Amino acid sequence: MKTGLLFKYLRPYTGRLLFNVFLRTLSAIFTIVLIVSVAPLLYILFDAGAGAETGTQATGGIANAGIEILESWVNVSMVRFGKPVTLLILSSCLTGAYFMKNLCAYMGLYLFSPIRNRMVAQMRNDLFLKFMNLPLSYYAKQQKGDLISRITNNTQDIDNQMLNQVQEVLVDIVTFVFLVATLFFISVPLSLFVLVLLPVIGMATSFISRSLKRKSRRLQNLNGQISAQVEESLEGMKTIRNYNTTRYAVNKFHVDNNLYYKLNCRLLHRINLSSPVSEVLGTIAIVAILIIGGYLILSEHSLKPEAFITYLLAMIQILPSSKNITTAYFTWQSGKGSLARVKEVFDADEVIVQKPDAKELKSFEHEIALEDVSFSYGEKQTLDHIGLRVEKGKFVALVGPSGGGKSTIVNLIPRFYDPVGGRVTIDGKDIAECRIRDLRDLSALVSQDTVLFNDTLYNNILVGNPGATREEVEHAAKMADAHDFIMQCENGYDSFIGDSGTKLSGGQRQRVSIARALLKKAPILLFDEATSALDTEAENRIMEAIRIEGKKNSQTIISVAHRLSSIRQADEIIVIEDGRIVERGTHEHLYALDGLYHKLCQMQNTANSES
Repeated sequence: MKTGLLFKYLRPYTGRLLFNVFLRTLSAIFTIVLIVSVAPLLYILFDAGAGAETGTQATGGIANAGIEILESWVNVSMVRFGKPVTLLILSSCLTGAYFMKNLCAYMGLYLFSPIRNRMVAQMRNDLFLKFMNLPLSYYAKQQKGDLISRITNNTQDIDNQMLNQVQEVLVDIVTFVFLVATLFFISVPLSLFVLVLLPVIGMATSFISRSLKRKSRRLQNLNGQISAQVEESLEGMKTIRNYNTTRYAVNKFHVDNNLYYKLNCRLLHRINLSSPVSEVLGTIAIVAILIIGGYLILSEHSLKPEAFITYLLAMIQILPSSKNITTAYFTWQSGKGSLARVKEVFDADEVIVQKPDAKELKSFEHEIALEDVSFSYGEKQTLDHIGLRVEKGKFVALVGPSGGGKSTIVNLIPRFYDPVGGRVTIDGKDIAECRIRDLRDLSALVSQDTVLFNDTLYNNILVGNPGATREEVEHAAKMADAHDFIMQCENGYDSFIGDSGTKLSGGQRQRVSIARALLKKAPILLFDEATSALDTEAENRIMEAIRIEGKKNSQTIISVAHRLSSIRQADEIIVIEDGRIVERGTHEHLYALDGLYHKLCQMQNTANSES
């Protein structure tokens, strides 16, 4: 049940909600006091007491008995204090009741507002944490803009369209119940007639709201799609302009935006229809009550005029409450679309989960092993029974044609994915049995797609080790061949790099990413084409510096590279094709085999000579 998610966040505030209901109940009671107090006021103003003995009396009924008790009190008060004083007392009671009614209503709002805001904040916190724990395969199927829309727009819609309605409808429901009770107190026949009308009103509102939930869901999905398109267009602005596809991007946005406009109009038309429908039905009910009430007063004499006027006032008060309840129901149905989209994220399978009895993995001492590992993305098999051992302190390079599974191997080690067959071990321990945080503390990954934050160069490098000193940051930057260009920036290490590092070149972004990884001082360094944007000379210089530093610190380096010149000094080169290891050995050994590695070297040499 989708609303179960909402109740899960409401549950911790049950006590405050019950106190809120109590305050709303008091507010409703004071509303009833205001309405009932009208009868004695009318009794005084129209001098009903003077003709009480000679006039025609309405007889029987709980309502009349109650009215007679109030009138008796008024008679006693008028005899004892006089009409002006009695009128003043009643007016003061009305004023006090009105003040208390609004004070209780305000206190209810005051208590509920922090609950609303805290719930939405907690939901966003949990949603963001869920984003951080979901596997990378989940994001391969989703649009970033759509996910951003879920954590921003949809959570806000839940607040506006659901939590706000809970807040507003509490007082209306309580007031509605008390007013209906008051109606029965005044006149049972009239109230039974009102009960006949309620199912008719319910059928009308049900007919209108039937498609609201479905339309709302479509609207929220479309809103996420628009957000995703804006995000992709902003990221790909250079490509869009270079290929002169601005008109195509704009037209595509216009199509989705116009569809959103039309769908939103239809949804709002349905929501707005609830108010006039409620008012028309309410007016019909009032007219019918006037006819029946007039008959009870003039023909049967079973209802006093002042009681009937009080009944009408109560009925008039019911109409706004019933209209608000109806509108709240429509809006709640609309908000369910947003709630469903948020729930989809919460229900997504995390896949990479830590076992309750996970083992510690505080150090890396011996070797990393892939034992008969197989992996597939959907139906496509990427790794086919791979067996590989990498000893501590070794520099191992993974090479081969694109799509062979090299990057997959690198992503399996920090457990971004789990193998579908076999296992990955560190020092003989299956990493699936170990604490995820411990595992990822042991490695530092630099991928081809660099991820930098809209912050200073210094802070972007510091992500690798937040406790590092400035000297350590600069040392890592020097090893990554980044120190010189950083010092040439306007503010040096304190220069801001823009969104995703847009103020830097591709090679500069990769150097900053490498510096960040080196600063972490992890015993396992993973490079997935980390130097693809650098020129050959810079790439060789950086990789040689990393290799020497790695030997000195007994760091294990696993590097995926297409340019083979940067990995010739590797302790072992693993050649992978179609998910299998086809060759392995040193550069000299593999080159002499005259196999796939030799062919790849020849192709690169030819390409370099032609360029």
